[in-house]
Amino acid sequence: MRTLSWIACGAVLVMSAVQAAPTPSDPRSVGGGECGKNPYNCVGAPNPLPANPTVWIERMTWMDVRDALAAGKTTAIITSGGIEPNGPWAALGKHDYVAQTLCEAVARKMGDALCAPVVPFVPHGSFDSGASHNERLGTIGVHDETYSALVGDIARSLQMQGFKNIVLMGDHGGGQEILQALAGKLNQEWGTRTVYYIKDFYDSWNGADSLLQNEMKVWKAGTDDGLHDDPDVEVQMVLTDPDLVRWRERVKAGKASINGVSVADLKAARSWGQKIVDYRATVTVDAIRKALSARADK
Repeated sequence: MRTLSWIACGAVLVMSAVQAAPTPSDPRSVGGGECGKNPYNCVGAPNPLPANPTVWIERMTWMDVRDALAAGKTTAIITSGGIEPNGPWAALGKHDYVAQTLCEAVARKMGDALCAPVVPFVPHGSFDSGASHNERLGTIGVHDETYSALVGDIARSLQMQGFKNIVLMGDHGGGQEILQALAGKLNQEWGTRTVYYIKDFYDSWNGADSLLQNEMKVWKAGTDDGLHDDPDVEVQMVLTDPDLVRWRERVKAGKASINGVSVADLKAARSWGQKIVDYRATVTVDAIRKALSARADK
């Protein structure tokens, strides 16, 4: 009797699994719903709204992405930032905010690119107590393997959807080698040269320093407050929001300077920041185009 009971239970479980199995989806269905339930869920449905001017995939609808791809915007940029302490003035998400500004500038200069959401989590070393940057207040780090897996799966999603070129670049020093290795791994996995790691994006920080010191002459070389912060950082951040560097409070307290550079004049600080963004975006776009051209030559 016990054996028969087990057989009966097994039969019930099998029948339940069969009944619970989803019916095959209509191949015309996209956009998160079924085509048969609403025509806006159908693959060829016209977009009921004007084209969205944003370059950020997360701010688009699926129709916006579809139409952008059809219009030739087939390059996707994956930019990583980073969350870590940056002294008493700059917000922990410094690299995230700078990366947002730069990815948009790069995508618009290219004209055929879109930005994936900025990846805020990057490696900050080990998680061993007493020997890790991760112990510093405000830092949010991930293992190297986690970072590679996350960025890799974002790239895989974009590739499956029809993006022909995928650009990897990071604003934070941590993870640069991982991005480079990941590009090679994905290209080998897909059997094509589709993914490009752009080292020049991170290296353009050095040029930003030089721009303020040698061309604009607002920062005297060698002047350093000893903080994990710099004028080129802050003038890029105020383009997004002055509160990210506590601008109002610092002006009121007479603390609106970094490494001998005053940011009290917000208009001037934003002007310097825009010049740096233009410079870094130009360097990055040139590097991307050079990489794409090298592939086309083969």
